[in-house]
Order: sequence, then C-alpha cells, then structure tokens
Amino acid sequence: MKRTIYIVLAVVVLFAGITFALHNKQVVAINYYFGLRWDGPLSLALLATFALGVAAGWFASLRMVVRMQRQLVQARKDVRQIEQEVINLRALPIKDVI
Repeated sequence: MKRTIYIVLAVVVLFAGITFALHNKQVVAINYYFGLRWDGPLSLALLATFALGVAAGWFASLRMVVRMQRQLVQARKDVRQIEQEVINLRALPIKDVI
C-alpha cells in the first residue's frame, strides 16, 4: 500500500515537472561572481537549484547520520554483552538459602 502511494506520488511529481518544463521554455541569464554567466532554460535552472539544495541538505545531515550509526553499533555491542551476562547468570547453580 505504501509503495503504491509512493509510485503514484512520483508519477504526479514527474508529470508536474514535465508540464512545468514545457510551459516555461524561456531562456534566463544567471550571473554569478567573477563574471560567470549562464544562459539556459528556466526549468533547467530551477532543477539545478533544487538538486544543489538536496545535496546541501544531505551533506548537512550526514554528520548526524554517522553519529547515530556509531551509537547504534555501541548499543548493539552493549546488548550482546548484557545478553551474555544473563546467560552466565542463568547457568549459575541455585543454592538453598533456607
């Protein structure tokens, strides 16, 4: 069910992007520092800007993801150690207290 929703959403976004590109064929000039200039279609300029934003967001979250992965590895190691302690405690003989 979830996969179907994602596929439908992807098709809708793709359709919207294609129709946007077809309706906006104007050439835009993008000027940057040091005399850099680019002339191209509006849709390509927006796509490039979106891609750069996605890449910047991914790189910004990469540090947190790596930290969380390390914490997960440590937590799994702790769980294995605690499980081994439980196994060792269960193997101890029970002495009569009375």
